[in-house]
Amino acid sequence: MAIINIGILAHVDAGKTSLTERILFETGVISSIGSVDKGTTQTDTLELERARGITIRTAVVSFHLNELKVNLIDTPGHADFVAEVERSLRVLDAAVLVVSAVEGVQAQTRRLVRAIRAANLPIVVFVNKIDRLGARHEALLEDIRGKLGLRVLPMGVPFDLGERSASVTRFELGDPAWRESAIDLLAETSERVIAEFDRSGGKLSDNFLHSELQAQIAQGELVPLYFGSAITGAGVSDLLTGVEHWLPTGDSRDDEPTSGTIFKITRRSSGEKIVFARLFAGSLAVRQRIVTGRRNRFEEEERFDERITGLDRFLAGKAVQSDSGRSGEIVCLHGLREARIGDWIGSNVESIRALLQSFPKPSLESVVRPVDPAQMTKLRSALEQLSEQDPLISLRQRNEAGEISVRLYGEVQKEIVLDTLARDYGVSVTFDDSRTICVERVIGTGESAEIIFEGENPFYATIAFRVEPTGAQSDIRYHRELGSLPLAFYRAIEETVYETLDQELCGWKIADCVVTLTHTGFSSPLSTAADFRKLTPLVLMEALRIAGTEVCEPFEELELDIPEDTFGVVCSELVNARARLRAIQRVGAIHRITCDIPTAEVRGVEQHLPGLTRGDAGWESRFSGYIPVFDDPPVRNRVGPNPLNRAHYLAEVARG
Repeated sequence: MAIINIGILAHVDAGKTSLTERILFETGVISSIGSVDKGTTQTDTLELERARGITIRTAVVSFHLNELKVNLIDTPGHADFVAEVERSLRVLDAAVLVVSAVEGVQAQTRRLVRAIRAANLPIVVFVNKIDRLGARHEALLEDIRGKLGLRVLPMGVPFDLGERSASVTRFELGDPAWRESAIDLLAETSERVIAEFDRSGGKLSDNFLHSELQAQIAQGELVPLYFGSAITGAGVSDLLTGVEHWLPTGDSRDDEPTSGTIFKITRRSSGEKIVFARLFAGSLAVRQRIVTGRRNRFEEEERFDERITGLDRFLAGKAVQSDSGRSGEIVCLHGLREARIGDWIGSNVESIRALLQSFPKPSLESVVRPVDPAQMTKLRSALEQLSEQDPLISLRQRNEAGEISVRLYGEVQKEIVLDTLARDYGVSVTFDDSRTICVERVIGTGESAEIIFEGENPFYATIAFRVEPTGAQSDIRYHRELGSLPLAFYRAIEETVYETLDQELCGWKIADCVVTLTHTGFSSPLSTAADFRKLTPLVLMEALRIAGTEVCEPFEELELDIPEDTFGVVCSELVNARARLRAIQRVGAIHRITCDIPTAEVRGVEQHLPGLTRGDAGWESRFSGYIPVFDDPPVRNRVGPNPLNRAHYLAEVARG
């Protein structure tokens, strides 16, 4: 039986969870339809999801369309949970993009399309809520074509828009008007269609047309579009027919070496770790030993050999115990204690679909404290488990002030973490105000050295560094000049360099610099790797102090489409938000503004735009880089011993 893995993606409140529920009902998986508002849907299983009526974690369900098995992933729609979406994209064969017929193309819709395109996935569009007041048809199609850049082919026409009785009439392959529009679209990107059109005198066979539609849809050149309503069920059967007929399924690869990728991790109330994986090739079985792997920060492969103690496959809408899983499946694996999100299984599948990074990492962080200081250890353990389920939370460990900070996308995610800690772990916490995560850039060249047995160097080691700036967004490069240290000592230096650069003169991570190890020395048998680990921060930080750094904040490229008569008030809002206008273009009755804006200001502008433009604005933002902070640079408290204070640092490492 063929298998296809599809994801449902949408801007928040477009109705994707309701669509998932309707699909499960239409395919006989469930006997009654749950409600998002009432917290009774099949895929929103977390207590918090039911309470808030939003999807927080991806959920997997399964159903059959005749001889096709479909694993469906329902993803979060809120922008604060885009990391869940990104991880899901790595394991999909196609995406169903849900667009509201009322609200239309929204900011998150644009971001999602960009990410789907980056993943090179076929797309099907489902225009939902045709039964809602204000639902649109032709105008919405133009928005989807213009704002999303999708070459959509409507597969039906809606009637009685905005009424509870709204319905859809599906186009058939032999419908002359639809056939003509389909051929025109196909011919725009296919010389083969043009040649066949000329050869046949414009009378393409049904088989040829069907084959060419399948090919262009599979390549993402053409996007079938369906109208409907998840609440009433109108058009949903047409969508399912489209999934079965038009989307590509991979060939069976059961006989190839096992390869897969881990995209989700959860824990049961007992603490048992459950690993969600997509198998691209081969098979897995209970009690089988498998190798999982990842690349560390030095681009070296780390491998772990573990035994599968249990395996679940998705059947009839839920995970059920099974003896084995085969290529194409999504499975839940038990017993993999070392597994992390992003790890590969068996063969390295990074070449199949690597981490996409279509969405930026979280740009905010917030300090979290337990209400009861005695629960600090319990809080740390809980946060470590949450960061296991969402690696981008990126836990920053406790400093002298007793602070633990986490990275976040926004305030909704912060509220979810707060509620989760209270509900699932019994830890009540408070959060400080969120702040933007900055970086520091080297602005000059600095050199520093500590020589063994000379001066105030208390360690049996010689280390000298040179630090220099590099081009923007070139990351950190580490080099070492010729020397004769034992390999373990070189490794100790390199690892400590990267650890030290995580917090620099003002406490922020260093970006865009090159560090060169210029001199080394040791004394056998006195020297140990610990000497080099402890000395490295002192020498490196002194070189950085000499070179100097500047604090930089993240900024984004923001593109807005606004009504002409709102140009003045919108520009005023942008200027107040420290935006720098790059281009202004008039497109019909709208103004298109492109500007650079600090990430810290983006959410505020997005909140004000609907009111400033009577709800007629469209916008899209994307991470663009870092720019210097010209006012007093923000400072972040350091974690661990501070090598900027030599006496304090030496006292701390001596105790360690």
